[in-house]
Amino acid sequence: MFSRLYENSCVRKKKHAYSSSGIHRDKETLFCLALLKSCASKKDLHEGIKIHDMVVKKRLLEKSSYVGNSVVNMYVKCGAMLKAEQVFQELPIRNVVTWNSLISGYIHQGLFQSAFNCFILMQSDDGIFPNAITFTYILKACGSVRDVEKGIQVHEMIVRRGLLEKDIVLGNALVDMYVKCGLLAKAQRVLQELPVRDVVSWNIMINGCVQNEQNNKALSIYERMQSEDLAPNSITFILILKACSNIGLIEKGENFMKVCEYVQVYLVVYL
Repeated sequence: MFSRLYENSCVRKKKHAYSSSGIHRDKETLFCLALLKSCASKKDLHEGIKIHDMVVKKRLLEKSSYVGNSVVNMYVKCGAMLKAEQVFQELPIRNVVTWNSLISGYIHQGLFQSAFNCFILMQSDDGIFPNAITFTYILKACGSVRDVEKGIQVHEMIVRRGLLEKDIVLGNALVDMYVKCGLLAKAQRVLQELPVRDVVSWNIMINGCVQNEQNNKALSIYERMQSEDLAPNSITFILILKACSNIGLIEKGENFMKVCEYVQVYLVVYL
């Protein structure tokens, strides 16, 4: 699947900067953008193809990168990766959003190597540096295939760019990658070094401990979370109750249930 994209990219370089005439926000363009967004959310491929045909006839792909990105995204969301690739290859303007759409589609369909290839090609062919969203997708791919070596390389790129200072979602994705690769100690170090942490950050770490049968450590991490005055959510309680059940801490589990009732968190827990 990816070979055609690679071959096409080797033939010619694509422009990726916005030109002054490349962004048209007239009513016709906005109408098409709305239709494409609707087709993507409904996964309506049949209607999406019709809108794409209309976009081509009106030559909107040549006027607006927004429209091109929306067409690619629509095909990705509908699971039509061959069509997404075809449109991608033909776009006169590509940017980081275009590449991110394609990468997300490959990851969603489990085509992780294609996602990695895109990650390399966007930089070497179009000269586009990945943004925080790109790195988040690639970290997910690394975790899914447990490629910790590639994950470490991506981690280093993120640190050099200083992106962890700005994006908590990216930080959480980094912790999750190390957890999925089974490197809990590394994941915990990364968690502690994050400039900002939220309940999701801690839940990822707690879940990793529970999944790896380190239930006492999960409880310890929960206590550290509390020391930061972060309120647990329903997912936190489910994980802690599971940890308590796994090691037979019935009384402690019952205490957590009382806390759940106090904060009106209603759970269905199978212990």
